[in-house]
Amino acid sequence: MDRRQFLLTLAALALPAWATAGNPGPRLLSASWDEAEPLAGLVDGKGIALPGRGHGVIPIPGTTQAFVVSRRLGSWLARVDWQQGKLLRRIDAEFDRHFFGHAILSADGSTLLTTENDDATSQGLIGRYDARTLRRIDEIPTYGIGPHELLWLSPGKILAVANGGILTLPETGRTKLNRGRMLPSLVLLEWPSGRLLAEHVLDDKALSIRHLARSRDGTLAAALQAEYAEAGAHRDAPLLAFLRDGRLQLAEQPEGLMGYGASVAAVGNEFLVTAMRGNRLARWRSDGTPLPALIVPRPAGVASDGSQAWISSEQGGLYRYDPTFGTLDELPGLPGRRWDNHLVLAD
Repeated sequence: MDRRQFLLTLAALALPAWATAGNPGPRLLSASWDEAEPLAGLVDGKGIALPGRGHGVIPIPGTTQAFVVSRRLGSWLARVDWQQGKLLRRIDAEFDRHFFGHAILSADGSTLLTTENDDATSQGLIGRYDARTLRRIDEIPTYGIGPHELLWLSPGKILAVANGGILTLPETGRTKLNRGRMLPSLVLLEWPSGRLLAEHVLDDKALSIRHLARSRDGTLAAALQAEYAEAGAHRDAPLLAFLRDGRLQLAEQPEGLMGYGASVAAVGNEFLVTAMRGNRLARWRSDGTPLPALIVPRPAGVASDGSQAWISSEQGGLYRYDPTFGTLDELPGLPGRRWDNHLVLAD
């Protein structure tokens, strides 16, 4: 690769500063990038160079491997071993198709489902791949534009899809071509038929529906990214919508969070959204009631084991969230490493 360009790495943090003999600590995976030190990303001390900027990371249960999906309008999909620091396999997107940053495994782990774009029609697709070989099997529509994250509501039966509603094409890169005419939606698909079960939309079509999480009580939430024409309109723009009683509704919005939800996770019946541009970890109860936001510089990814959460910073920081006390502990990070928007637990 051209050394003037960013080289991308996948990184897993062993986090030795909090590890003990009885509590080795979580293994956290994230895509990252660093212009100055392109090979500084660590996977237990071993860097994995990727062909471009990665986004979603999907651990493979029972293994030290994971899938990495290239950032929106991505051209590649990779399988890596984060323990050994090896790139095991990489495939390119099909002709007239591009990856849109996220994927999910089927309930039995045999199939990888990816969000993609049909470049000819601009319609969203889910690509189905053999998880072992990455051979493409087929595709089904997402009934929207710009599909992003996927989440099982009922594993193997009902799949939630966040259609961001933003039109992008290879010839214009990440330029958003339909601002003012966006059509974001949250759809539920029957699996494996792909039949559309429900489509939920917000009145404000400038709120891109991007990332998904589900609370312990079953509430489905979506992190939002505002796409208003006026910069000032982003200051207090909504960051969270939640699906309850068959209706997608906006959570009550605190002021000054700047309208960009980088990632979302649930801890019990609490939703956490990384408000990257507002430098806050935003918090809500699952009924949409806001809790005080916590200061985090440029928060990026958030991962939860159901009882606590970890937050990464685009500036290389790492934090642990305790929902019992509503507090953050700063952990040893990697200054200079720029973590991407997502963080996941490897195990």
